[in-house]
Amino acid sequence: MISTLLVGFGFSATTFHLPFLNYLPQFSVDVVISSKPDTVKALLPHAEVYSSLEEALKIHDVDLVVITTPNHLHAPQAELALAHNCHVLVEKPFTLSSSDAEALVALAKTKEKQLCVYHNRRFDGDFLTIKQLIHDGKLGDIKRLESRFDRFRPMPRDRWRENAGPGSGIFWDLGPHLIDQALQLFGEPEKVSANILALRENGQSDDTFDITLHYSDKVVKLGSSAFQAGATLRYDLQGTKGSFRKFYLDPQEDQLRAGLSFDDENWAKTKEEQHGVLVVANHSGALEEETIETFKGEYLTFFNRLAHAIEDGNFSPADASTVIPVIKIIELAMNANEQNKALPFN
Repeated sequence: MISTLLVGFGFSATTFHLPFLNYLPQFSVDVVISSKPDTVKALLPHAEVYSSLEEALKIHDVDLVVITTPNHLHAPQAELALAHNCHVLVEKPFTLSSSDAEALVALAKTKEKQLCVYHNRRFDGDFLTIKQLIHDGKLGDIKRLESRFDRFRPMPRDRWRENAGPGSGIFWDLGPHLIDQALQLFGEPEKVSANILALRENGQSDDTFDITLHYSDKVVKLGSSAFQAGATLRYDLQGTKGSFRKFYLDPQEDQLRAGLSFDDENWAKTKEEQHGVLVVANHSGALEEETIETFKGEYLTFFNRLAHAIEDGNFSPADASTVIPVIKIIELAMNANEQNKALPFN
């Protein structure tokens, strides 16, 4: 089994990581870093609990360190874990600078350890669906993608993600997912422009963003708003043969929040009324509409592939080397926002 140390025991750890680590037989969560040992013991009676990662790593010889702490701690904690010859899974955003990202990737290579970033939304069912549509050429040459992750949270809350501080704000929270998906589909852009705003009253960090990735033959628009009370337009994919639109978010996050069993027949399945619609021109030029069943989401696959990467040396589901461009685009987007102009990626 893969002896695992879990750093942090808040929402991210208990919702997005622990259910999978407990379910899959390859993992054993043996050590937890938390300031709330009673909370940990209630869910993991056998686990050893420490307040310091450094202290725990001096005592315990673990295989994998899973980092779910606030964003500014990701880089130093990943470096500490790698220095102790552990494989690492770190929550997104990977780091808060591309220089830190590059240094960690180099260290992981030197140590011959897996360094994986939790870009679980590479395994959203709707993302897998549009990826297949593009691969199959259903829409012809892609000319435009709009990808959004909107919410209705008009009032700020008192938590580190929304308070002032390094790595706070919605752009650092959701931007990495949207950017990573775009890069998985189309590779690196030529230019980046951005509009990153704090629109909520008394907001301490950004809560709304729209960024554009400029390619020579297409445009990709990514965004999030805290004021969308209706159905979220998740994807609007347009090409020379037609277009595809999909509303609503992948169900896996809500199902994890609700504690749905992975053995439930509805796990990771999108409701029928939430499937996307493909509209293409037939041979006579008339438009034909077709509902496209959304692929089943595969967050379980993420952790299965991580286990195989650790055990067999396979490429991990989100190797950190593939995430460096995500951090570079975040940096570039923030500069583009400040300068109010599009900036070249390289």
